[in-house]
Amino acid sequence: MIKRNTKFNVIMLSVLAVFFMSNRGGSPGGRSGSTTDNGATCSTNGGCHSASGPSRQDILSTNVPSNGYAPGSTYDITVNVSNEGTSVWGFEMMVEDQNGSPVGAFSNNTQVNSLNGGLRATHKFASSSANNAQTWVANWTAPTSGTGSVTFYVAAMAANGNGNNRGEKMYIDTISISENISASIADIENWNINLYPNPTTQTISIDGYTNTNSKLKVINQTGKVMMDVNFNNSLDVSALSTGTYYLKIYENNRVFMKRFTKL
Repeated sequence: MIKRNTKFNVIMLSVLAVFFMSNRGGSPGGRSGSTTDNGATCSTNGGCHSASGPSRQDILSTNVPSNGYAPGSTYDITVNVSNEGTSVWGFEMMVEDQNGSPVGAFSNNTQVNSLNGGLRATHKFASSSANNAQTWVANWTAPTSGTGSVTFYVAAMAANGNGNNRGEKMYIDTISISENISASIADIENWNINLYPNPTTQTISIDGYTNTNSKLKVINQTGKVMMDVNFNNSLDVSALSTGTYYLKIYENNRVFMKRFTKL
C-alpha cells in the first residue's frame, strides 16, 4: 500500500509540475480580468495561483494618439508591472468594445504570444527580472471603422518563484481608448505613389510622396512591426527575410498602405 501511494504521489506531482510549468510559456486563456472572462484572473474564479488581491496598479500604456485609434492601424501596447521582491512575471490581456465583445488583433512578437486567433495576448515565457519590475510590449491592430471606444483589460502575475503557487501577487488595470472617426486608411494604389523595385532584394524607393514629417512602418504578414522609422524616400530592407510585407506611411490622421515582396 505504501508503495502504491508513493507511486501515485509521484505521478500526481509530475502532472501538476507539467501543468504549472506550462503556464510559464503563457496564460491558458480566460484570465484577463475582462467582462468576457467574468473578471477571472490566474488567482481568482478557479485560477491556479493563490495570490492576494487582485490589486489595482497603473500597468497599461499605449502609443495611440490622443485623438483615438485609426481603424486597421497597429499600435504598441505596453504592460509594465512592479512588485518588490518578485522574480517571475506573467500576464494576459484582451480588448473589448462597448458591448463587451473582443475586438482588434494581437500578433506574436519576441515578447508576446497571441491567443484565440489574436483576441488575447500573453507572455511568451515567464520573464525573470532583478529590478522588481517587468515590461512587455504587445502589437495590437485596431478593429474596423465604426467599432467605437474600446477598453483594454490586463491581469499581471507577480510570482515569487519559490516552486509553488502560494504567496504571489496579482495586479489588474484597464484603459479606454476612443476611435478617431476622422481617420481613414487609404490604399497607396489610389495615389500617385509607387514603390520600386518590387520585388526587391536590397532597398525600396518611394516615388511621388514627399511629406518628411510622416512615419514609416514595415509589417510582416503576422502583423509584427519589422521596421519603424522616420520617413525617407529610400528604405534599406536587406535585413528582412524573404516574404511579403506591408509598407505603411503614417501622415497625421491617415495611414497609407502598400504591399511589397522581399526576395
